[in-house]
Amino acid sequence: MNPVAQRALDRASESAAPALTVPIQAAPPLPELIITGPINRVMELEGRRYAEEVVKSLGSSIRNPLVVAGTIRNLTLNAAAQPSSYASGIKQIIDALRVKS
Repeated sequence: MNPVAQRALDRASESAAPALTVPIQAAPPLPELIITGPINRVMELEGRRYAEEVVKSLGSSIRNPLVVAGTIRNLTLNAAAQPSSYASGIKQIIDALRVKS
């Protein structure tokens, strides 16, 4: 290697910051779905319809337990951010997935 290039490489490696290691963290626990207040039936059906569409989109991969677990996680996180009526419909599908798996 060219001596000038070698010196530049040595200088760059000396001044480079040490690599930072990031510890691997476990996935945070899923929030508990708490359904409170009166249930609006229309919103509940909309939430259920949404969750059914998500499950239908999985196709034949629904046979894979890891896919089902990931879907349950995603639906739970989504339901936690929704109003109780909508979350109630999603929770019905989550409960059906848990029974199946």
